[in-house]
Amino acid sequence: MEPVSKKSKMGKNVKFNNNKKKYFHARREVLQPGQRGFFATCNINEKACVRECYNLLNHYADILYGSEKPENEPEKKQPEEGAAGDAEEDVPKPAAGATSDDDDDLDAAAAKCREMLSHRKMRFQNVDTKTTNCVFIRTELEDPVALGKHIINDIATTGKSMSRFVLRLVPIEAVCRANMPDIITSAGYLFDKHFLKEPTSYSIIFNHRYNQQIKRDEIITQLAELVNSKNVGNKVDLKKAKKSIIVEVLRGSCLLSVIDNYLECKKFNLAELANTSDKKSAGEGDSKSETSEVANGNDKEQAESSEESKSNDDENKDSTENDK
Repeated sequence: MEPVSKKSKMGKNVKFNNNKKKYFHARREVLQPGQRGFFATCNINEKACVRECYNLLNHYADILYGSEKPENEPEKKQPEEGAAGDAEEDVPKPAAGATSDDDDDLDAAAAKCREMLSHRKMRFQNVDTKTTNCVFIRTELEDPVALGKHIINDIATTGKSMSRFVLRLVPIEAVCRANMPDIITSAGYLFDKHFLKEPTSYSIIFNHRYNQQIKRDEIITQLAELVNSKNVGNKVDLKKAKKSIIVEVLRGSCLLSVIDNYLECKKFNLAELANTSDKKSAGEGDSKSETSEVANGNDKEQAESSEESKSNDDENKDSTENDK
């Protein structure tokens, strides 16, 4: 323990206070109503999950929409060679007592850069869900479901998931507050897009995390009534539904989306999609080998039958010669 007198001297020392390190924590964006993006789940290592989500989404978004062009990027003007020397001569030299003004200018420039970075719109941005093993990537794309379907179809055909930590990657069309009035209103706008024109089969998939206020039976019955009110021909099918209504409740937020053939696509589980494609390829190889084996067996049987017919013909010839 240090004496009180020494502590007071250290506290009053200006040099000691100026040498203290200042740590600035970057403000993370929080999941808010009105956003859309991609909901990902993982077992461990959320940082690696976020990195894999960025790699997946940027890779396939570049294929579909082209490379991303950053906004608010200042254009660099290259001065001519002849004008460079004149510009250096025309620059006024700072006065000896103008250090405070320079510091103020630097602070203002830094504040302006921070403001530009905060208002910069990125194609994909990680958002804090405050829920373990749950990641949400906000996007500026108008239709995240189209990009999600393209990713799932490519993984199903190639058999390469390109991920190790991401379990499910579900596109989300709407985010609202986790209360029944807000959920019904946002779902109404969403169902006009999917259930109003043609009758179809649907299922409701509900999950909740760190929220016990929203009851499963209540929300399922109200959403089913809302879907039937849009079109009387809509029917429930829990096994082979053409459209699936995704409801994910995370603390005080609710994620909504309507996805076609969600159950057939293994609920957008990337590992299971890659495994099923591998099994299909293995099954095709086995079927080809079986067909080749069957063909070889048929050829052998035909050869044996031809040999038997030849032997029978020889025996008949011998018997006729003996009779003569």
